[in-house]
Amino acid sequence: PGKQMAIDADLSAGLISEEEARERRKSLEGESNFFGAMDGASKFVRGDAMAGLMITVINLIGGMIVGIAQSGMSFADAASTYSTLTIGDGLVSQIPALIVSVAAGLLVSKAGVEGQADKALAT
Repeated sequence: PGKQMAIDADLSAGLISEEEARERRKSLEGESNFFGAMDGASKFVRGDAMAGLMITVINLIGGMIVGIAQSGMSFADAASTYSTLTIGDGLVSQIPALIVSVAAGLLVSKAGVEGQADKALAT
């Protein structure tokens, strides 16, 4: 709302033309749509991470049950074996979420900067 009001104030003060105000509004609308889409993407990433954690817990409990019931392992052996496997699986399954989160962060940080992305990220 503040940027829209600034455009309207500049237009009424005669600092910008009607055409320039139209271009600024269009640019502002595109920026607003972009950040709205990124908000949805961040909610998706958060949900994906929560699902990954739940799957990790289910894998740990299920693995221990299978180890004790089917393989005849003791509780300590099953916990040791399946906790190691589950943690490895959980870490590997979170790598795509990490990559998406980093990419989204880079996109959002670049969105408000003019010029080349590599120079904007280096500063």
